[in-house]
Amino acid sequence: MIEPKKIVRSRRKTIALVIDSDGELIVRAPFYASENDILRFVREKQNWIEQKAKEMKQKTKERPRLSLQEGETIPYLGRECMIFRGMTRKICFDGNAFLLPESEDAGAKLVSWYKKRAAVILKERVESIAEKMQVSPGGVRITSAKTRWGSCSYTNHLNFTWRLIMCPPEVVDYVVVHELCHIIHKNHSKSFWNCVEGIDTSYREHEKWLKENRRLMEVI
Repeated sequence: MIEPKKIVRSRRKTIALVIDSDGELIVRAPFYASENDILRFVREKQNWIEQKAKEMKQKTKERPRLSLQEGETIPYLGRECMIFRGMTRKICFDGNAFLLPESEDAGAKLVSWYKKRAAVILKERVESIAEKMQVSPGGVRITSAKTRWGSCSYTNHLNFTWRLIMCPPEVVDYVVVHELCHIIHKNHSKSFWNCVEGIDTSYREHEKWLKENRRLMEVI
């Protein structure tokens, strides 16, 4: 039996299973769920868990990772931007291409650049869309998450992975809308999805895009 790598408890109402990028099982459960209830649920879902773990491990093997060599491309707001290496101490970006230093810490500097841009872009989009929706988030935090594009806490603080700004702007906005709707609905009920659709009528396409492009979580 595949056992949980981690059990995350929250105020959610149901038990949910997540297979991470390493094929490990993470269980999200309500505070009141007993360990026996959780393990019984896991046993009942073993066929699904084993299949999904197998699929995720295979995807991980096939997932291309950047070596940050000249000629490679990396996405920024949905555009594939060429990478060049040269005599520079910092990341340079002209809107179409990146110039990276030749030093070994180029990858860390590029990630730092993305995080700073994510903070600016996502805070601006949250502020704009929240005003339209007439909701008030508790704050915005940029993370390095590799399994979730965004999340909303029960105190209405929003978290977004910096990797989100690799996605097209309309997909970025969808994730922002999704999390802002959780301020109103702390679940994925019909009312929640009606809230999402009220702001983003193409949310199904954007949700599909995210599922089909989860490799972006691992490119760097």
